Amino acid sequence: MKARCFSFAMCGLVAAFVACGDGDGGGSGGGGGSGASGSTGSLPTSATTSATSATTGSGSASATTSATSATTGTGSASATTGSGSTSATTGTGSEPEGGPLIDDMEDDDNAIADEGGRVGYWYVFHDETEGGQQVPAAGEPFTMTHLDPSRGQSTIAACSQGSGFEDWGAGVGVDLNSLSGEKTAYDASGYTGIKFWAKVGPTSATAAKVMISDQSTAPEGGVCTTGCNDNWAKSLSLAEGWKELTVPFADLAQGGWGDPAATDAIDASKIYSIQFQFNTVPEFDLCIDDITFY
Repeated sequence: MKARCFSFAMCGLVAAFVACGDGDGGGSGGGGGSGASGSTGSLPTSATTSATSATTGSGSASATTSATSATTGTGSASATTGSGSTSATTGTGSEPEGGPLIDDMEDDDNAIADEGGRVGYWYVFHDETEGGQQVPAAGEPFTMTHLDPSRGQSTIAACSQGSGFEDWGAGVGVDLNSLSGEKTAYDASGYTGIKFWAKVGPTSATAAKVMISDQSTAPEGGVCTTGCNDNWAKSLSLAEGWKELTVPFADLAQGGWGDPAATDAIDASKIYSIQFQFNTVPEFDLCIDDITFY
């Protein structure tokens, strides 16, 4: 188990407890090394994060429920989800196929797979609405969820549940290159996009989005100023049964509330994080599994 010490990120002269940027939606996990602290893309509120295994996150939000177990999907029919050309398949799943593995979660720790020079850690983030709750909670370890029943050969996933966030929402994410406490860019220009399995709980909202930050949108990139974290995003339509989703980089677009990027499309040669976010919904209950490039 690769447990490390938690480290904080700085946004200008403000600590990781405080938001970076403004706008209407999006956390961006900061930090590095052993975990991640969150910086937001929304007003002066802040996002908080917690890392998995023996690491802890920042912030003070609390949660009263524990991580729920996931259920498997059935059948093998194909389906479409979200908008544009994002595709999905449903079923019980198997081990990741094809592209380079980002994380399959089976080692049950907070770190992504030690492949391709990638060093990163899972975290949660949210807008710190008073009374909002998220599991894993800020200030506690981000622990992976053991699936019961399993999804084919997969027995562990990254899950988060929450409710009560009324500013821009909450989510879960992972950095791709955060060695020794310094969050830096990762070159994914050799890939077309990402694939992953996802599901939601029976009472969860189903509309979510996947977001990827690059040099133009991440504060660490040095391009954005007051409107950072308007990350490249794609809408998702999730279900209680597991879906495998394919998201090309070409399908991602900024929300338009932050600083415009220096490029017309995401710069895949300089990406920082991958995040899954729900906006202001009554309740969310998300599991992510077997995430790869392709």
